[in-house]
Amino acid sequence: MPNRDVRWIIHRPRMKRLRFTIVKNVIANLIRGGASAVVALALPHFLVKSLDHDKFAAWALMLQISAYATYLDFGVQSAIARFVARYMELGDQRRRDSLISTALVFLTTAAVLAIVIFGLIAWRLPHFFPEVPAHLLTELQHAVLIMGIGASCLLPLSTFSGVLIGLHRNEHVALAIGGSRLLGAIIVVLAARQTTSLLVLGECIAGANLLGGAVQVLAAKRLLPSLRLRWTYVQRTTGAELLRFCAGLTAWSISMFLVTGLDVTIVGTVDFQAVGYYSVAASLVTLFAGANGAVCSAFMTPVAALHASGEVDRIRDLTLTITRLNTFANLILTSGMLLFGYLFLRVWVGESYATPAVTIVDILVVANAVRLIANPYASVLIATGQQRLGIAQGVVEGVTNLFASIVGAIWLGAVGVAWGTLVGAICGIAWTCALTVKWASEIPLGRWSFAFEGIVKPILCTLPITICAITIHNRSLDRADSVLAVIVCAGLTYLFAIKVGRIVTQSSLPKQAQTQIIKF
Repeated sequence: MPNRDVRWIIHRPRMKRLRFTIVKNVIANLIRGGASAVVALALPHFLVKSLDHDKFAAWALMLQISAYATYLDFGVQSAIARFVARYMELGDQRRRDSLISTALVFLTTAAVLAIVIFGLIAWRLPHFFPEVPAHLLTELQHAVLIMGIGASCLLPLSTFSGVLIGLHRNEHVALAIGGSRLLGAIIVVLAARQTTSLLVLGECIAGANLLGGAVQVLAAKRLLPSLRLRWTYVQRTTGAELLRFCAGLTAWSISMFLVTGLDVTIVGTVDFQAVGYYSVAASLVTLFAGANGAVCSAFMTPVAALHASGEVDRIRDLTLTITRLNTFANLILTSGMLLFGYLFLRVWVGESYATPAVTIVDILVVANAVRLIANPYASVLIATGQQRLGIAQGVVEGVTNLFASIVGAIWLGAVGVAWGTLVGAICGIAWTCALTVKWASEIPLGRWSFAFEGIVKPILCTLPITICAITIHNRSLDRADSVLAVIVCAGLTYLFAIKVGRIVTQSSLPKQAQTQIIKF
């Protein structure tokens, strides 16, 4: 029998309990996302009080620009997780070590490229953002460079995030990343009481993030003592296999960059004064998107194991169930934001930010509810090695989003950028339903099966609360009437979802109908 890691043999029986593994990973990812959520909520709440409007806008630009480094991952971290899970299931230690060594070289090269890019961005910053006040320009340039270098150095360290996820030990990633982000946020809040220097605040974030990356390296080495990283293990064939797998993920990364990586930047180019308002709205919506991604990515490695075992039926059923639940949860969250979004914004960042940001929040939360429908399906595509089939969808959504956002920014300002996000989301999910589902032959889902089970049924189940949210959002009703309406509609939604729509079951369709739909 091929040599297997001792710790993997000890834990492998748990892999047979698919539900347990998924739930554990979901909880770990939610802890990680919860830490990010606390940071996303806490920092604006305190910084809007410590920094003036222009400095807070510059802070928001710093964060988005430094986040560009994550797009140079090119999907390598996800590839590591998928292949490590597969090779551990097959007991192929040699290929595992070759993969990790090769991926580490790739990500180190990407880090060097990222540092060069951040240097160019910092140098040309006055040309990219001509409305930045002159007294902030030099400080912002230095802060962008420091945060960019810190984010770039995280790229090779993220190799070990992929290793831990591939071992189904998401809890270690959650504790390392979540803990470092909480630590960074605490240090920034304390530092902001003593200084408003963007450079100092940037150093606090960069240092804490690097500490989290180092902790993951130690955790991976402890859990996988048989891991050997050698330059001789870096092989051309492994690199070619990694590049083929990451080609589709790279296209997705570029598309995500066009969708979420340029919105604040576009606003900063056309209207610097609106950056603070838009970044507040985008941070709140990104919170939900991050939680959604944490849940959906948790079952990628278990699906990869099912795929290696040829259990196609279980993959199909799991995909439909998670997609249905995902859409239902997103619609509930969207209704909640329409009902209570303005009240939350007022408490969170104050009236001066809440009033101009609430319209942007409404549009962005609807856009995210639409585009996140396909999140579970995207994880399954990666797990089954079919991520290349999502390239066209990503390109369509990304290009449409960018074009519509630029046009919207010119015509409507910051609100127009949000409308562009919604237009791109609609185009992306339409492409997925019409073509991607049809092309993915290793996931036997028909287009109507995916659309009905994953989209139509959850929409029908949430109609009561959705109608209630739209009605109360657009009219001034008595508080008692509003509370009564919300309670009644929430009850109706529960009845529709559990008793009528059977939202938590695998399918409400008869077996014969399912067969016909899948053929379609």
